[in-house]
Amino acid sequence: MEPKWESGGEIVWRPSRGQAEGSRLYAFMRKHGSATFDELMRRSTDDIEWFWNAVIDDLDIRFRTPYTQIVDLSRGEPWAEWCVGGRMNIVDNCLDKWMGTAAEQRVAVRWEGEEGDIEGVGRTLTYG
Repeated sequence: MEPKWESGGEIVWRPSRGQAEGSRLYAFMRKHGSATFDELMRRSTDDIEWFWNAVIDDLDIRFRTPYTQIVDLSRGEPWAEWCVGGRMNIVDNCLDKWMGTAAEQRVAVRWEGEEGDIEGVGRTLTYG
């Protein structure tokens, strides 16, 4: 089932079909059988547990202690508690998970000066 790119309301910029089909969103929609963005939106609000578990899996967000519940709304939406019981370390997710992969030598952080200068020692850092 191929997703369709339709949306309501005024749109300032619209990607080309090629750009849209090359996006992570398109891949996510295809993986989960959503034919339209509106269908994905409906499913994401009708079944927030499915949606956020799928997003966490898709983004490969890692927890040192797995969560027991995706969201606890027992005190009301303004006081939602997400990933209940889960514990994570941001370094695991931003840096460590890339060790031993092709991404290890890719630039993770690039400092750029006011004049666009990026040459010199210490101005780029890899994931490694």
